[in-house]
Amino acid sequence: MQNLKQRVLNIRSDDLMFSFIGLTFFLLPTGTAPPLISIGMAFLVWLISGKVFTIKSVIQQSWFFPVIPFLILPWIGLLYSQNLDLGVDYALKTKYWLAVFVTAGLCLDEKRVWLLLKWFWAGLFIGAFLALIQFVGFMAPINRLYLGFGTAHTILVMYLLVGILMAAFYFRQAESWKSRVILLFLIVAFIFHLAVLRGRAGYLFFIIISPIVANNLMYKFSLKIKIMVSLILVCSILLSPVVRKVATYTFNNLKMEKETILKGKDAIEFPRFFIFSESIKIIIAHPLIGIGPGSIRETTKSKGMQVASHGHNNFLYMGTSFGVFGIAACFWLFWKMFTLSWQSRDTALGYFIFSSCMVLFLGGMLDTQILNTGTLLFLSLTYGMLNHLKI
Repeated sequence: MQNLKQRVLNIRSDDLMFSFIGLTFFLLPTGTAPPLISIGMAFLVWLISGKVFTIKSVIQQSWFFPVIPFLILPWIGLLYSQNLDLGVDYALKTKYWLAVFVTAGLCLDEKRVWLLLKWFWAGLFIGAFLALIQFVGFMAPINRLYLGFGTAHTILVMYLLVGILMAAFYFRQAESWKSRVILLFLIVAFIFHLAVLRGRAGYLFFIIISPIVANNLMYKFSLKIKIMVSLILVCSILLSPVVRKVATYTFNNLKMEKETILKGKDAIEFPRFFIFSESIKIIIAHPLIGIGPGSIRETTKSKGMQVASHGHNNFLYMGTSFGVFGIAACFWLFWKMFTLSWQSRDTALGYFIFSSCMVLFLGGMLDTQILNTGTLLFLSLTYGMLNHLKI
């Protein structure tokens, strides 16, 4: 009788934890605080229900080992950081990695993955709908949230790309035309939202993943048709007046920046050139252990008008902060996530992890996604799902 009661309690707690995780995915596209509250509730259930004791089996799994450097390096780096205020702030972000244990300890199957994605798509679609009515002038842009038109948030772009990839995956798996029409409608909505956001990185990454999307949409057709659809996808985003305006602005200013840099001055319109250059110099000068988290701000203060808080690149941040150990840790994490998910790419769960890995890896080339609260939480949630892959 006691065992039966315990099983019932476990089922109820697991369902409750799953509900909060589903809510977290729904709220991810809305901002920072809402999903944090939701995952906090899931974590609380994880603690109270006794699922916390699954942590022992999780940390013994080989897939978990790459997470360990991300838990300890930020704290070790504080010993030699030149900016403890910022360094401690970055070190405290290790708490978001606790989400790995929550999703790893959850009962997760293909049916639940489908439900999670429905919640995720719902949150993205609400944002796309708001973007439409804001874009046509029926509503003022909401700049304080990720939702809608009027923001160039790189975090939202990551979610939209994953949403597009997963909708295309399910389009290939769908057995009815009704399901395919709905999924195609979602893809169009997400592409539209991406096209009205003023984010250069989003356009670039969409171009990169467009062949994968086209391959899933045209899975029954020849390679020529797939290439043609890929080009149509790229052209569709280029039809946006926002994209054309941003592209024109970018190309014009790149010419000006080239002249500025050739004259030996720092980049003005595109400070990432300056940040990347300074980060590489720091890594070359301190290749072994870096200069500690947050220290790049101190080293760039003397450069005049620009002060960098981090490298705006996952690998440059890890390299400047922790040297070769940081760079190796970052490669190890994404390589483990990629190889394991690639083996299960024919399943919804495997493809979801694979898509998240690919998008966050690409996004990490132009922004420090492992420091941004939203994308770090997203990475932790999806990385913990590796525990449920059948390899």
